[in-house]
Amino acid sequence: MTAPDTPRRHRDAAILMRVALVLMPVVMLGFALRLELSIGDALFASILLVTLPILAVAQMLMAVGLEIDRLSAYLSSATTILLLASFSLILGALGPGLPALGLGTTDPATAVAMFGLLLTGAFLLTFFFQLAGRGFGWKEAEMLRYLLPRTSHEKRMFVILSFVAGFGEEIAYRGYLLALLIPLMASPWLAALVASLAFGLLHAYQGAMGIVRTGLLGLLFSASFVVTGTLWPAIACHVVVDLIGGLWLGPRLLLSTADDT
Repeated sequence: MTAPDTPRRHRDAAILMRVALVLMPVVMLGFALRLELSIGDALFASILLVTLPILAVAQMLMAVGLEIDRLSAYLSSATTILLLASFSLILGALGPGLPALGLGTTDPATAVAMFGLLLTGAFLLTFFFQLAGRGFGWKEAEMLRYLLPRTSHEKRMFVILSFVAGFGEEIAYRGYLLALLIPLMASPWLAALVASLAFGLLHAYQGAMGIVRTGLLGLLFSASFVVTGTLWPAIACHVVVDLIGGLWLGPRLLLSTADDT
């Protein structure tokens, strides 16, 4: 993994990190004063919506050209997601309550039907981007290809990461964040769009195409939450999509890349 423009990328990353540090207290105060959130909710919402997405872009710029240990990357990602989920559950329990986060009981038939719809939508979205990629010559980001698991141990760790991401990211960016934003915004769909934009940027390591694809997938999961009020179908679909993407589509991606070289 080489990057001839590494100094410029590092400089841009440093600027983005400073921007994140400046924006976080500004957004936090805006949430606390204008939207009348508690300090804890205002701080955590600003981290989810502004700080983490900007830092994810900065991290992507810094990582280009570096050799990254995949197992360490999986472990650090899982740890971060678990922390986000834990704070979301604690603040959610203290604030709107866990049922408002979509974690209450739900009708099994409705959950299964929505899971099927989400899985179909996710596959159609993936298929569309594959076709568009072939038609326009788009390629997956080098970082995404590099982070796909190769060895049996990496695949086992990736399975764990997929379950952690499916639960943790949905609880943070769909359950908690939407439960917080929907009452504050004119439309639940506007809240879903805002949360999905942040969610897409959080996956900046997947490149521009990956940001758009992940943001649209997040919007699909948000729509499920808005329509049904439950998070369980989105959690289940998220886990399945990550598993299939990393363990089945991923090896195909690596093989096609090797054929192109």
